[in-house]
Amino acid sequence: MLNIVKRNWIMFLLGCAFYTLIEMFWRGYSFREMSILGGLIFVTGGLLNNKFSWKMDLLLQCGIISLMITISEAVIGNIDYYFLHKNMWDYSNLPLSYLNGKISIPFSIIWFFMGFAIILTHDAITYYWMHDGEQPEYWIWKKRIWKMPVRECDLD
Repeated sequence: MLNIVKRNWIMFLLGCAFYTLIEMFWRGYSFREMSILGGLIFVTGGLLNNKFSWKMDLLLQCGIISLMITISEAVIGNIDYYFLHKNMWDYSNLPLSYLNGKISIPFSIIWFFMGFAIILTHDAITYYWMHDGEQPEYWIWKKRIWKMPVRECDLD
């Protein structure tokens, strides 16, 4: 139980940091609320990853995480648009943007690739740092494409 809490805190802090860094590089500034959302996305993505079977297609997992991020953007973006008025982001100048410019298909594709980072980070922390769970492996189209190297402590 302690490992789960510790892992989720680590994932939350990493998500906050990664999201803020990405936004700082992309547009030069960020919002605290978005850092918190980044942390929550990393934790939720990691928890979903725990529910998925190792043999579940990695592309499907990333698609689910992308959908989760896009829905989060829609909810938080419209709370911002209608109530907070901070205009934390606006995709309306991009093609294929919807919901007052709060979600965008091109960014949903970017979130798909972010799913890989979330899954691999979560699995690495769980397996190597927390010494919890099985050796992670990844499958695409019913073929195993990669297996994380064995932990040093398991080589005995």
